[in-house]
Amino acid sequence: MTSRSPLLRNLKAPSPRLGLVLASLLMATACATAPTRPPVSIGSGQPRVDPVTGEVIGPSAETTDEALNGFVRGDGGLTPGFMAGKEVKRAAVLLPFSHPNAQVRAEAEAMLAGIELALFENGGTDFLLLPKDTAGRSSTAEARADEALDEGADIILGPLFGTEVPAVKDVALRKSIPVIAFSNDRTVAGGGSYLASVMPEEEVVRIMGYAASRGTRTFAFLGPDTAYGRQVETAMRAEAAENGWIVLGTAFYDPSKSASPEVSRIAGLIKSERSQVGLLIPERGTKLLSIAPLLVVNGIDPGRTRFLGTSIWDDSSIWREPALAGAQFSAIDPDNLGNFNDTFKRIYGRTPTDLAAAAYDAASLAITLAAVNNMKHGGVTDPDGFMGVNGLFRFRLDGTSERGLAVKQISGSGASVVEDGVTRFPPGGS
Repeated sequence: MTSRSPLLRNLKAPSPRLGLVLASLLMATACATAPTRPPVSIGSGQPRVDPVTGEVIGPSAETTDEALNGFVRGDGGLTPGFMAGKEVKRAAVLLPFSHPNAQVRAEAEAMLAGIELALFENGGTDFLLLPKDTAGRSSTAEARADEALDEGADIILGPLFGTEVPAVKDVALRKSIPVIAFSNDRTVAGGGSYLASVMPEEEVVRIMGYAASRGTRTFAFLGPDTAYGRQVETAMRAEAAENGWIVLGTAFYDPSKSASPEVSRIAGLIKSERSQVGLLIPERGTKLLSIAPLLVVNGIDPGRTRFLGTSIWDDSSIWREPALAGAQFSAIDPDNLGNFNDTFKRIYGRTPTDLAAAAYDAASLAITLAAVNNMKHGGVTDPDGFMGVNGLFRFRLDGTSERGLAVKQISGSGASVVEDGVTRFPPGGS
């Protein structure tokens, strides 16, 4: 399969009560140098409820006879029969639906479900999705992007992998079409592509800033020798250098082996330090559950050392570990995300992935910009930002995103928010 027909993705709703009208939510202020209004609300994740029956309704995979009448081609691009005569806005969705890895295929389907949910909740009758299969290959992604432009796409949502992004954005640049991709590799951002995933660098900035605001300005790192571990460690060093904080030391361990030697070494450094240390540990699951008590065994006093983490700690399976009591990590503010998760599970019968929420927000953003005819680079980089189910965010001109993340703290009963994410960005963008 090289492409997906848009016929099944126009979402003729089972109810005639179509999506919310968003045009009144915002003004075209992409050139503003300071916020003149709150960030645009692009989606709440709240379920749509039939006002007559009170039942929760959702996207339907079924098409009507009207939708099956075929497509017409005009100067504007590919248009299904039931949209003929309307000023249709089109979003291409480039995801690896036929990837050889089953987990990747499942992720792609969950992301498409999130995008469909955004269209159903927020869109009208003039917004068309064009899902296309990249198979996870750069050459295929390039071909599908070229196909999408030929069909009149106004924006591209995807691709998923960083290796696909350069080829897709090169195609999109021909018509200055924004690309909202889902890679967390910041090296592929910019040049017309914007990364909608929550970047590890943003999580590091948030948790280090929170710790520093409470007196911790000396940091250390203990993490896996993986691309993710290296990315987090690099971000930690950059943030420390930016603020004049101290990096006491770093230790990388082979993720397939015991971390005991590296734990012993980093513990020795911390015990020799008089000031409070923030130890950043970007690890998850059973590996983290083995490392945390090992640090205590090696003489680390959690009362003098802050254990710090990223959003991969937002996992209830680790919260009962006594050594992690009082540990803190940055994460998506749970308020809107909880609504989205509940709605997604109710409609699709499964728990959404993290990237399903990012895909929902990307689609909601596209729909919002389409409502005011501003599905352009200037609209995407509105410095006032947008409020979605993943919280407050805005895209910088370099293609990376700035996030209003929350900070959570672990206790024996779970993890609770100790500082909410911001709800408005300071003036200006970057």
